[in-house]
Amino acid sequence: MRYASALGKNITIGLVLWVAVWLIPNKSLAYYFPGWSHGASGHYIALREAIDEEKPLIVYFHTDTCKWSKSLNSDYLATSKAYQFLNGISRVEINPEKGANEKSLSKKYGVKGFPSFFAYVPAFGSDAGINIYPFRKDKNWSVDEFIDAISKKLGNQYNRKGHSCLTKKKYHEAIRYFEMGIDYSPEDPYGYYGIGNAYHNLAHKEKETALLKEAEGYYSKALAIDPNHEGSKEGLEKLQKALEKLGKR
Repeated sequence: MRYASALGKNITIGLVLWVAVWLIPNKSLAYYFPGWSHGASGHYIALREAIDEEKPLIVYFHTDTCKWSKSLNSDYLATSKAYQFLNGISRVEINPEKGANEKSLSKKYGVKGFPSFFAYVPAFGSDAGINIYPFRKDKNWSVDEFIDAISKKLGNQYNRKGHSCLTKKKYHEAIRYFEMGIDYSPEDPYGYYGIGNAYHNLAHKEKETALLKEAEGYYSKALAIDPNHEGSKEGLEKLQKALEKLGKR
């Protein structure tokens, strides 16, 4: 019985260690890209998913021999912070040395060196833009700075889409895209301003005073982040005058 008990404990410990090694990101081990699509075929699938669902897409070009690719893998992507951030985002890793299709994709994305890391929203027709590169001459980015750069870029693309909808007077759509922008870049006042602007316009269009209060709240959120945000200051001033005329102040 004592032998069986000891054997059971050893099996349990072994299982725990196996889970720790294979399921928990660990930068001391080789990075196996958990949750990523792979190669040219994976790119096709990830791209279609991102377009259909208006989700971001991350495309990462790297090689097995490049020391900077290895560093990006182990010092950034393998960390728990990056793992949690990337979870739920369509993403694909591509090694151009693996085949002709992979090499062709690297040319399509304008890859000049490795690693090359792109984050964008392909459903909006925008290109992948500049490489998000954390290695700097003076001081490399921290993991938080790397994640922040990705977040700001994605938030900006959703905000630009929201702005486009605003100019076309598609206010409900604009609100949806600005909300998506806030999800990725909550410290950018423009997303809150955009929602405030959309509600402000909807209030006039639909003759609904309650929407002015919604707009006021979002203008105020933008100004809480940036007290000098001109668009929010102007919008709030006009809105408050309208509320005073309506006797809602």
